[in-house]
Amino acid sequence: MRKLVVVLALLYASGTASAEAYLRVIAQKASVRSGPSNGYRETAIVTRNQVFQVLERGTRDYWFKIELEDGTSGWILGDLVYPFEVGEEEQPGVFTRMGRAIRRAILGPSPIPTANVGLSFSAGLFDREGVFMLRPSWIIDPYWALEAFTGLSPRSDKSIYLNGLGFILRMAPGAVITPYAGISLGAAYISPKADNFVDKKETIMALGAGGGLEITFKKQITLRLDVRNWTLFDQNTSNNGQEYSGGLAIFF
Repeated sequence: MRKLVVVLALLYASGTASAEAYLRVIAQKASVRSGPSNGYRETAIVTRNQVFQVLERGTRDYWFKIELEDGTSGWILGDLVYPFEVGEEEQPGVFTRMGRAIRRAILGPSPIPTANVGLSFSAGLFDREGVFMLRPSWIIDPYWALEAFTGLSPRSDKSIYLNGLGFILRMAPGAVITPYAGISLGAAYISPKADNFVDKKETIMALGAGGGLEITFKKQITLRLDVRNWTLFDQNTSNNGQEYSGGLAIFF
């Protein structure tokens, strides 16, 4: 019965010049694929209550082609969606058209839904000093990733080497701009300069927590921005420092 309602709604939309058809996602998570079959490659993941415009209905089975937020299109199984609105088409304003044009010209689909591993290199500030971070990751699923880190903060009186492991939670995997949160635990190796008689060589614990953004451009070029608080501690002392860094990430 529900399939019949969907088909009738879309037939009405296609037969009315001033009408558009929309679908609302009713599943908790749904895959968007490059073609109208489960055999096609997964290109994005959408979540419950997201709404998309219907571009066409598949000629076989029960699939619909929709327009995604980044301007690309894909196919979604009809069992996972429901018609949301069939109404008069509204002409978008000039700023809306400009925004869509810029988004389609510059931004691209996120590689996260189809990637298995990632690697990012960032540079920035850590406790008001320079820092360089390398973060390889294993993508468990589009939401969760296991991420290692290794970094260096060279300073005038000492160098701090960071190494460890943590987790990343992506809030909107598959989106052009993806916010994420992360927590990491590892070690910090303190190496004083030759003329530094205050600090000593030692290895202490390093705990980092924070988040950031991943912004995907054309050709799957991804900009990564990180903001984290680091606590370097042992059984006697602890010190806090903030990391503000940015760099590029690649996914395979």
